Amino acid sequence: MIGSTTRRPWRRTIATVAGTALVAAGLGMGAAPAHAADSVIIGKLTDTQGNPADGVVEVYAQQADSSFAQVGTEYTSNGHFDSSYPDGVYKFQFSTFDGSYSEYYRDKADLATADAVTVGGGYTTLQSWTVERPLVIGNVNDAAGRPLQGAYVVAHDAVSGVQVWSDNTDEKGAFYLPVGAAPVKVEVEAPFNSGLQDEWYNDKTSFETADAVTGSPAGTYIAVGLTGGGSVTGQVVNDVGAPLEHVQVSTGNRSDLTDKNGVYLVEGLAAGSYTLRFTDPLNEYAGEYYNNVTDAAAATPVTVGKDQAVSGINANLTPLPAPAPSTVEVTGVVRDDAGAPVVGAYVTAYNTPNGPAKEESVEFTRANRAGVYVLDELDQVAGENQFKVAASPGGVGDDNGFALFGSWYGGRTSYDRAATVTTAPGAPVGGVDVTLMRAGGVEGSVTGVAGTPLDGSVLLVSEDGEYTAGAGTKVDNTFELRSLYPGTYKVQFADSSRNHVPEWWKDSTFADATEITVKPGQMTGGLDAVLGAALVATERPEAKGYPWVGKSISVDKGEWNYVTGTQYSYEWVIGSTVVGTGTSYTPSKAQIGDKLTVRVLAENGRLAGTATSAKTARIGYKPKVKLKVKGGKATIAVKAKPVKAKKVKGTVVVKEIVKVKDNGKIKYKKIGKTKIAKGKGSVSLAKLKKGKHKLVFFFTGKGKVGSTEVKKKVKVKR
Repeated sequence: MIGSTTRRPWRRTIATVAGTALVAAGLGMGAAPAHAADSVIIGKLTDTQGNPADGVVEVYAQQADSSFAQVGTEYTSNGHFDSSYPDGVYKFQFSTFDGSYSEYYRDKADLATADAVTVGGGYTTLQSWTVERPLVIGNVNDAAGRPLQGAYVVAHDAVSGVQVWSDNTDEKGAFYLPVGAAPVKVEVEAPFNSGLQDEWYNDKTSFETADAVTGSPAGTYIAVGLTGGGSVTGQVVNDVGAPLEHVQVSTGNRSDLTDKNGVYLVEGLAAGSYTLRFTDPLNEYAGEYYNNVTDAAAATPVTVGKDQAVSGINANLTPLPAPAPSTVEVTGVVRDDAGAPVVGAYVTAYNTPNGPAKEESVEFTRANRAGVYVLDELDQVAGENQFKVAASPGGVGDDNGFALFGSWYGGRTSYDRAATVTTAPGAPVGGVDVTLMRAGGVEGSVTGVAGTPLDGSVLLVSEDGEYTAGAGTKVDNTFELRSLYPGTYKVQFADSSRNHVPEWWKDSTFADATEITVKPGQMTGGLDAVLGAALVATERPEAKGYPWVGKSISVDKGEWNYVTGTQYSYEWVIGSTVVGTGTSYTPSKAQIGDKLTVRVLAENGRLAGTATSAKTARIGYKPKVKLKVKGGKATIAVKAKPVKAKKVKGTVVVKEIVKVKDNGKIKYKKIGKTKIAKGKGSVSLAKLKKGKHKLVFFFTGKGKVGSTEVKKKVKVKR
């Protein structure tokens, strides 16, 4: 048996045989029949790393002659088994599923020396059993020493090559392989889209050449460093030495197009020998192999060492014979919006039928290295002399180039609105030029606090609120996009492993995010983000209202830096004692004079955070405030049952509402203050100018009387 054989990113591998075996085994597969004196045997097994040890446990019972015979087989799941057996004396043997390792309870080499356990009394729990099974553990990093999450690590039997176990590296780049006693060879597949090379331990390219590793109970540690591999570069020119753009250079499954200087770069090559082929997708030059031969067998091999950059692999291509003359119906040039020719652009002509949505492609061609295209078969389209022409990019060799967007003749984005080209026999139509708009780009980096590497992702949302584009970070934590429509965007940064809190540029939430403007042919840089690993309240929680005896008070959870999928729980606290939970709380008479705070716990997967409100006013009986405004004075009467009126004391502060902000926060101006004695008091409003005013009377009670506030509109005449 073997462990998992399917790559499942971000999840530790679990032996799939265990679940199947448990179903077949039931409880105590092969055990003696149960009777009234049966007891449940419970076992818990871990390895030396503290991980659950899954495998097979053989159960042996003591016989009348004091020998031990096998009476049952158990299969551990998450290191646990339990099953019923008759009371008696037992011994146990653990084996890995593949049988490559075995030991007896506890840490004994054979049945004779194994510890015996007396079973009885209903339940018997074995002492903790640490299985000394051999392990191979380690880390996978990139060339700069940064841990690589999501690398797929596989242990193969060193002789047969059969897969023994597999694991995916965690956020620290760590892996764990319970391999058994036999030597293994370890294969490492680079994380998806990392641009790094797979390899075998230790810096080998195949199973045959890989170093064998023997596991040990303490864990045999190996370190694996993945790199970007080797590369081949050079220049392609024509017979007169002029650089040739848009030549394809390939080494089998990897290739590159030459740029405007005829330069190519084929990357990501494992160490080995390669046959390079040079071909012209535009059929202007004859293809060949390195070095100036037309037969692959005669090609000069290019040898690339591990991580070696091989340069100077150049080629000189010979022009193909000029094609036979033909009629020309339509010709034009495809350019980008900076006026440069689009080499190799795809150009398609469509007919213009009478029926709606019945148009069909009638001729296809490609632009040459000057961006010029020719349509010479339109005269063969029966009964048609009007056409519409579309152009789209055909690939670029410039690694720092921007994407191009297709267009129709006339500068339109659809067939319906494209300009029509009318042809006539013997009269070629020229100047049917098409301009392709260039994309813009963004670049930056995403890390955790203190530069911690993570599996970062970047999301762009248009000003319409629609998802537009996205990218993942490279192993150096940077990202780059060169295919964005010019426009305005908001940018979100995230950790694909959800170990960090997403945020919007610039260190914000979506509502308050800073917009960026992307322009054609330009990069918007400096979009760097450092993601935190905890949920944080960007606006403090608040206990809504005043705490009155017997009256419910609620909580406003505040604003948090990550809301989607976040769950909240609440604790009401007096001093350091939790007195209640939930979104509301009702104070009691016994709590008069105390102050409440509410503590909010936010959780979202592995992310968590806590925030606490400010203290409330003192708990007391609910006051009722009556106001009477006359002239420049306000008369105040306060009651708070069951407190007698003559014992109602407190203070009143009068404030005017000056402004209400967009977030609901209120700006006040203090107008006056007075004391309340025996439930009565008055305050001057002389500071108010002529006109209408919105006032708030804040009453703070003393003793058993709680606090409250009353709003009142006042009109002042002078």
